[in-house]
Amino acid sequence: MGLVSGKCPECGANLKINENAKGELTCPYCGGTYLVENAINIVNNEIINNNNFSGANVVINQSAKDAYIKQYLENARRALSKDDFEEVEKYYNMVEQYDPTNIEAIFFSSYGKASLSMFENNQFKREQICDVFCKSISVIDDNYNVTQPENNQILIEEMHSALFKMYNTQFVYTVTTNSYGSTDNSSETFYLFAKMAFAFIESLENIIKIDDQLIYWKMIYEQRKYLVNNKGLTVDARNKNRELALSVGDKIQEKDPNFVIDEIPEATKYGCYVATCVYGSYDCPEVWTLRRYRDNTLASTRYGRAFIHTYYAISPTLVKWFGKTKWFKKMWKGKLDKMVKKLQSEGVENTPYKDKEW
Repeated sequence: MGLVSGKCPECGANLKINENAKGELTCPYCGGTYLVENAINIVNNEIINNNNFSGANVVINQSAKDAYIKQYLENARRALSKDDFEEVEKYYNMVEQYDPTNIEAIFFSSYGKASLSMFENNQFKREQICDVFCKSISVIDDNYNVTQPENNQILIEEMHSALFKMYNTQFVYTVTTNSYGSTDNSSETFYLFAKMAFAFIESLENIIKIDDQLIYWKMIYEQRKYLVNNKGLTVDARNKNRELALSVGDKIQEKDPNFVIDEIPEATKYGCYVATCVYGSYDCPEVWTLRRYRDNTLASTRYGRAFIHTYYAISPTLVKWFGKTKWFKKMWKGKLDKMVKKLQSEGVENTPYKDKEW
């Protein structure tokens, strides 16, 4: 019985395989299954790549290359189904080495790394990784193969779904406590999600120019709808995406009269909910002072903006539940009076004021 050399595609272990073996076998080192043909082809590829054939015309075995890509795609997709993002990044990177234009590998290799960054409490590193991911998204249209529309459509749909999974993922963020309460920097990550959506929309719009499919219009519509509620964008930016979503909805209805455009509420400008409740008006000297402090001091820093986002996510509900009760107004009036007095002593004016956009 003769033996041939192979290599496990899962763990990279060197194997000795029965020359008559076919189909799938189990690796004795990692317990993973592998195709006999793939394991042998990996070794053959390495022999070709590691030897110096200077001056010779060498033809790399295309079937071996295809088998190698196929095996690593299977490994990558299996890892993706398990949310094993380290393995996702690893195996899709291997696919890219052999097929640099593979849009599935281009997208998901960076997606895996971006997903891992959500578990680390390092905002600067997360921003760098997500910026690379956005660049990967932006080149999808450059490598879109119009001769394979059905395969491409399936891949683009998977990317669309993966992005929404990213938008709704739990991530690590920093909470800072000071004399005015607690703030967090979660809005910075929401802004990164918005950048991903913008990059994907741009790629879809470019793809539509060469392959106008209804499903791509619907994806743009869903991405725009998401941006309307993205906590990392300003109110004006969110409402701009609302207008664009409705416009895309009109185009979809031209192609599909049965398509129903959702009611998309306008994003509302921030108001001093608790202060307005306590003082009885949004336009009064005390609230003018607080609004100036919000726009000119809090909104000028990262943590200040995070505090504002958190406050406006919580305060409307508090006012709705307790705003008509005496104890709620009494509790907050004393605190706000002291704060207003302190701010005015530091030079913050109490004259009529128009809110800034930030």
